[in-house]
Amino acid sequence: MNSKIDKMLEHEIDTLNDHLPRARIRLSDLLKEEYPHFTTRSGERSVFKTEELEWLSKEVPKQFHSSIRLPIVLLRRLDYGPGIHSISGNKTELFMVHKILGYDNLEWEKLAVWKPVEQLARPQVQILRQKMPSTTSLGIVFTTLRDSKKIDSLKS
Repeated sequence: MNSKIDKMLEHEIDTLNDHLPRARIRLSDLLKEEYPHFTTRSGERSVFKTEELEWLSKEVPKQFHSSIRLPIVLLRRLDYGPGIHSISGNKTELFMVHKILGYDNLEWEKLAVWKPVEQLARPQVQILRQKMPSTTSLGIVFTTLRDSKKIDSLKS
């Protein structure tokens, strides 16, 4: 593709992501708020379901609450292939997602030895969104093959 088309696509996808958070908020902080919410990139307010936060607080041991930032952002990476998403987050957040999906039986105390897995297939994303509708957000990332190689090299 030429750079003019790439720029137009990039702008359109960026606009599609206006619902994503400006900043993610620690679970420990959200549990203290009367009306837990986050501000989107477009400046709107998006509310977390209190029941969902309470459920998460029981799923995740208290000592990890300050390491979990919400919402969990699931990115549809077009360069990864059909139906593949990546979890944008730290190791603790990735671990929580895999625990909630039932893909890991490792205890939270063994988090340090867990090897992070950041990719999810569409069916996994659907299950996660059913369990965590207000504490997850879906975004789209457009990258060229060159950008993809840069992103992957930064992860190493």
